[in-house]
Amino acid sequence: MRITSDNLDQTIRINEQIADQIVDHIHFIEKRLIKWQSLPIEEQAFEILKEQNLIEVPIPDENWGGAIRKFANNKMVPIINTYQPRLYQYFIYWHEIYHLTEREEMQTVHKNGYEIITEFDLNERKADYFASQMIFGRTDLYDFFHSLNTNDFIERIAHCMKSFKAPYKAILIELYQVAKKNNHTQLQGDIKKHFDLRLKPTEWEIVFQENGLDDSLIKPSYVTNMNAIIKTIQEEIKKHPDVQFYKDNLNLIKEWELKYKNVQREAKGAEDGQLS
Repeated sequence: MRITSDNLDQTIRINEQIADQIVDHIHFIEKRLIKWQSLPIEEQAFEILKEQNLIEVPIPDENWGGAIRKFANNKMVPIINTYQPRLYQYFIYWHEIYHLTEREEMQTVHKNGYEIITEFDLNERKADYFASQMIFGRTDLYDFFHSLNTNDFIERIAHCMKSFKAPYKAILIELYQVAKKNNHTQLQGDIKKHFDLRLKPTEWEIVFQENGLDDSLIKPSYVTNMNAIIKTIQEEIKKHPDVQFYKDNLNLIKEWELKYKNVQREAKGAEDGQLS
């Protein structure tokens, strides 16, 4: 379900219904974060994904941010689309971590297996809400927003995006939820008024540059990195040299790597051409 100003209130009601489950899930994975607690929150997420043989590839699709795929030895591997702006990648890190760790939590709670969630939209909402709570849960976005020395709504949101390293709509949803709790009707109205606004990347660049903000956060990284999964499959081939399945997987990954490195070169070339 794509979130718009029309179903924003419905989204907030769903968030309230799943809040306790998400808090429990955060507690479940907090032990993983202890060894990285000195790192920024997005880097903590990156380290968890690296443990799961993270694949990073630039896929020219603005609506596809990432997924979990099964590879050699039934490993569940996260894939992040680095064609997305960095801010979106950071949010997707936590979204995919939810999908990875929900299986582990269900296996811990239900020793004989885990429940399959059939309500796709609800599960995606849980993953998004989990991601937002990992990003905003330890800070106060609402107070930060009101502390900014500008009355321009978009400028305020740009500062929030930069400081919290979070996407536009994630900022607005979290702000709206807190504004609703505080009965701040004017802010709720401002958020709904701007919620469906879709600025082009070049327009966001102008907003960030005019406000002295790091505009690299709203640009793609175009990273192609398949090293971890290639190494894992190669290790399986050494153990099982007669199993064709592993060799087929390796060939597939090598094809992907070549394809997306070409995409990376073309995208970087286009960027350099615009700057010259």
